[in-house]
Amino acid sequence: VKFKNLSTNFLERDLPKVMPALGLAAEPIPLWWTTDFINASPPGTKLEDEKWIVGEFNCSCVGISKCLAAYCKDDTPTANFCDIPPDDRAEAKRMGDLMGQKALKILAQ
Repeated sequence: VKFKNLSTNFLERDLPKVMPALGLAAEPIPLWWTTDFINASPPGTKLEDEKWIVGEFNCSCVGISKCLAAYCKDDTPTANFCDIPPDDRAEAKRMGDLMGQKALKILAQ
């Protein structure tokens, strides 16, 4: 309920304008991408009146948050896939499988 206005406005009103605005009207939206939104409304604005702006689109290096435990950092230089908890690993696999199925469907067209 909290982000209904944001979701509805973006998916139904704004999203159809994104690719044309980038000069890519004939292209589909990226298969795997994220959008970072910033709430530009003053505190106390009613949910249905909130104004959101896009901070960035990311479609070249999208991560699966469930895999963060496998991310090598200074304090975890040997992190790997096995460091991901089993439930998170299963969810990451589900997401990867879903994206693979979508990609194959697009390629088969």
